[in-house]
Amino acid sequence: MPSAERPDAPAARAGGDEPIPMLTEIVEVPRYLAEELPETLAEVDWAELGERVRANVLERLARRTQALLDAQLRETLQPVIDRTVESVAAELRASLPLLVRDVVARAVNEELTRVHAEIARRRG
Repeated sequence: MPSAERPDAPAARAGGDEPIPMLTEIVEVPRYLAEELPETLAEVDWAELGERVRANVLERLARRTQALLDAQLRETLQPVIDRTVESVAAELRASLPLLVRDVVARAVNEELTRVHAEIARRRG
């Protein structure tokens, strides 16, 4: 049952953070099928059952943990990325006119130098 539906679930923290889910909400423990069940508890292979449950819990917990970490990283990094994009955009807005002015000045200077050289060549 999702934590939002659990009456004993802690309330969501300020800022919209979801509470950390309980292990029982994340992992569904594998069950033996009826035909797999031994007749008595003495016949249960506890080592095999323990290994089966451990492997299942680890696999499901790893998948859920990865999803939680991915969501948390996205949420945490998004403001950093937004600030970085704003900063780069501001720097570009400030430097782009200077860069264009410099490129145009160089192009004008090169063209004037070329015209001057052509005129001087004709006179000479």
